[in-house]
Amino acid sequence: MKIETTKAFALINSSHPIPCLAVASFAGLLSLGSGDPWGRSLLIFLAVLFQQVSVGVSNDWLDYKKDVIAGRKDKPSVNGLVKVSELRAVSLVAAVLAQSAAFLFGGTVALVMFGMLVAGWAYNLGMKSNWSSVLPYAIGFGLIPIFVGLAAVETYLAQPWVVLVASLLGIAAHFANVLPDIEADKLTGVNALPHILGQKVSAIVIASTALLATLLVVTQSKNLDMSIAVIGLVSNFFIVGVATALSLKKEPPRVVFLLLILATLVNVVLLMLSAAS
Repeated sequence: MKIETTKAFALINSSHPIPCLAVASFAGLLSLGSGDPWGRSLLIFLAVLFQQVSVGVSNDWLDYKKDVIAGRKDKPSVNGLVKVSELRAVSLVAAVLAQSAAFLFGGTVALVMFGMLVAGWAYNLGMKSNWSSVLPYAIGFGLIPIFVGLAAVETYLAQPWVVLVASLLGIAAHFANVLPDIEADKLTGVNALPHILGQKVSAIVIASTALLATLLVVTQSKNLDMSIAVIGLVSNFFIVGVATALSLKKEPPRVVFLLLILATLVNVVLLMLSAAS
């Protein structure tokens, strides 16, 4: 029983649970804000969660040899807690579950889900190692509000500025996620856009994209209460400011990524409150 429990936790860790839950919650909260019942919002949350698990676990599966070279003992696959074959199986099953859940909302929604899966897998299969690394994040995040809108009880097409906000958040998340691993990535030949631009420029990208997303939310959300908009804007200026300062440190801590998730949550709540109004 203890061995099974340890393996289960190792598999959960291999999925990168915090980003998975954050992105799935983004979709679920947007669904609730649009007026969907709890049951439907939960199903949307689960569909995106399965998609994120598939992408997250496939990252550890496909990067196994590189992680061994880099000595990534923090990866369950490297320290022997899970087998590569188990990661492959979980990743593929999660993809099937995500696609199956999306089909419950119709063929068009399933097509959007397929696009989200393709974006995530394209990153893991090679785009993470060159200048195009930001594109899967921008596209994948941008598809989330489209997925939510088409899966809603009363279907709607997400407004362009909402899609742009989601894409900007994806770009900020990509840069924040890569920064702590820059040194380890050098050992495995990874040369993504943040590596090419360098730490200082990457810090500027994180700040500008995250704050631009917030500015779009507070200026374009017609139904958002002014006091709530100001609180959200000030909160994200502070959060992003701290994240930017930390990202300029010689060895950027992983808390930078967590701060960007918090800033994203603020934006999602603002969007939710605006839609609910």
